[in-house]
Amino acid sequence: MLRFWGACLFVVGLFLVCGDAASFELHDAKMDANVTLQGQRFNGDSFDTFGGYADGPVSKYSLRHATIGLTGGVGQYMEFEFRAGSATCLSGGQFTLMDASVLYAALPWLKFGIKKGEIMRGFEFHEECVEVLTAEKPRFSKTWAPCHPMGGVVEIEHAFDENMGISAQVAYLGGATEDLDNEHDANIGIQFRTPLQGFAIGGFFASIRKSYGPGPDFQPVMDSGNRWGIGFNYEDFNVHLRSEFYGLTGFYNNPFSNTYYENNSDTTTYIESKDLEMGAWYAEAGYTFTTGWQSIPFVQPFLRYQSWDKASNADGDHVYTYYTCGVTLFTDQEKHTLIKIDFEECLDCPDYQEKDAALLIVRMQIDMEVLLQNK
Repeated sequence: MLRFWGACLFVVGLFLVCGDAASFELHDAKMDANVTLQGQRFNGDSFDTFGGYADGPVSKYSLRHATIGLTGGVGQYMEFEFRAGSATCLSGGQFTLMDASVLYAALPWLKFGIKKGEIMRGFEFHEECVEVLTAEKPRFSKTWAPCHPMGGVVEIEHAFDENMGISAQVAYLGGATEDLDNEHDANIGIQFRTPLQGFAIGGFFASIRKSYGPGPDFQPVMDSGNRWGIGFNYEDFNVHLRSEFYGLTGFYNNPFSNTYYENNSDTTTYIESKDLEMGAWYAEAGYTFTTGWQSIPFVQPFLRYQSWDKASNADGDHVYTYYTCGVTLFTDQEKHTLIKIDFEECLDCPDYQEKDAALLIVRMQIDMEVLLQNK
C-alpha cells in the first residue's frame, strides 16, 4: 500500500509541474498485445524447481504469457507505460499488473520517475521473457533478481554517433514487503554500444537488503547482500551472440536441509544465508536464415550453454550445467508471429543430486502493436 500511494502522489506532482491543461495532450500513443501459448513435455523423474521458471515435472499446455499494454506521452515532458495480463513465471497465470511507469523527461537524455518492470541487470535480465533468444531465460535468473519489481528510477540514454551510445539506469526498489527500511534493492546498470556496429558491453551491481527466512533459532534473518554481472551482446548480419557472468552473495540456506550447498561430509561447515555465494554464466548463439518461403520467411536455430554454481564458497561440487537448443520459425515478414521449439537438458550436476528432467517446449506466439496517435 505504501508504494501504491507513493506512486499516486508522484504522478500527481509531476502533472502539477507540467503546467496548464493544454499541455496534457496525448501523443505517440501505442497499444500492444502479446499472446503466448505453449506445450511442455518433461522426460525424467527429477526436476529442480530451485529458482527456475517451471513448476515441476508436469507435462501440460499453458497460457505462458498474455498481456495488453499502452504507452505514450502526455504533454511535453511526461511519458507513461501500462501493461496488464498474466504470465506463468510472474503471476502463476493470474491476471495482474505486469508493468507500469510514469517518467519525467527532464532533458533529451535524462528521465526519472517510478517504474514497475524489467530493471537493467545486464542484457538478458533487462529483456521481457518472450523476447529472449531461447524459450526461457537461464535457470538461475529468478534467483539473482525478482521479476518486475517496483521503485524509483533514473534513466540515461545518449547516442554519440550512429553506432556508439550509452544507456544507464539507477533504481531504488522495494522488496517483498512494503517496508523499505527492512527490504530494498539499489541497482545500477550500464550498457555501452561500441563503435563496432551491433556490439555492446555492459554490467550491473545491486546492493540488497532482504529476508533470508528462518535461521537456526527459527527467527527470521534480515541482512544485506549483493548481485553483479558483466557481459556482451552482438546482433548484426543476422547473427545473435551473447554471454554474461554473474555473481551473488546472500541467499537463503536452510540450516536444517542444506544439501544443495554442502558435500554431506562431517567436516562441512554450515554457511549462513548472508554469506552464501553463487556464480553463474551462460553463452548463447543464434543465426537467422532467410528461406524465401511465404509461410515461414525466416528460420532461426539457436544454442545455449549455462553453468550455475549454487554454492561457490562451499566445500564440494555444487555446479549444474545445461544446454539448450532449438529453432524459431517466423511466420510473417515483420516477425510478429512465431513458432518456437526449444529443448533443454541437464548435462552435469553434483554426485549427490539427480539430474533434472529434460524439457521440450513448443510455443506459439503473436505480438501486435497499434499506433493510436502520433504527434
